Amino acid sequence: MLISIEVGAMVPPGDKRTILTSGEKVYPIQYRLGTSTILYFGLRPETVICGNKNYFNIEKIKEGITIQPLSNFSTNLTVLAQGRRYLFFLTPAIGRPDGFVEVKWIPPGQARSVKALAKHDGEVTRELGQKTKIGTAVEFSILREKALDKGKRRIFEIEMKNLGGKAIPANQFEVVASIAGVPLARQVVVWEGDDLKEKGKLRGRVIVSGHDGRPLSLVVGYLGKSTKLVIKGGRN
Repeated sequence: MLISIEVGAMVPPGDKRTILTSGEKVYPIQYRLGTSTILYFGLRPETVICGNKNYFNIEKIKEGITIQPLSNFSTNLTVLAQGRRYLFFLTPAIGRPDGFVEVKWIPPGQARSVKALAKHDGEVTRELGQKTKIGTAVEFSILREKALDKGKRRIFEIEMKNLGGKAIPANQFEVVASIAGVPLARQVVVWEGDDLKEKGKLRGRVIVSGHDGRPLSLVVGYLGKSTKLVIKGGRN
């Protein structure tokens, strides 16, 4: 009873909704300046990774987090707890903001439930498996592409593999989605960790919004070197 009273007392004006996730999909969280958003997981978060933490005041509560925006800035948010990974995309609200979001975990073994949810959201997934090397130290892969909202929003799941000996901070990598050499205006890169471990792998996502369906490329750079991968298949 004490938990529900504490959480309920902090609910700001805004919409309440529920998210069902198995840790693979990125969910948008819509905020508005001057209000807070609560993400309630039912367990205490262990690690919170915000892409641009200078623009948000994020605090842990007993079984969730509170998000207080300091500027109208879109960025990624990853929450880790008890071996679970929750992925979000913070963005300014067009209508009513999210006030209280209950996040429910779906065990990965319940594949049918997850697939049914993805189908309901109009999500289309394409396996890509494209690879290239950046010099001799790093291998870059585009694992798959997920298209939502009739292809207007696309999520590219990417992976970096460390071929060398030392860890590399994630902020040393630059990944840009472009069409005919021109970077897209609405895009963000989400990394699942702070660095690429020695001889390890680091996964992430490139989220593109407002895409018009034209074939695009991902350009990846590291230490002054860059390479480009043209996405296979063009349109869905």
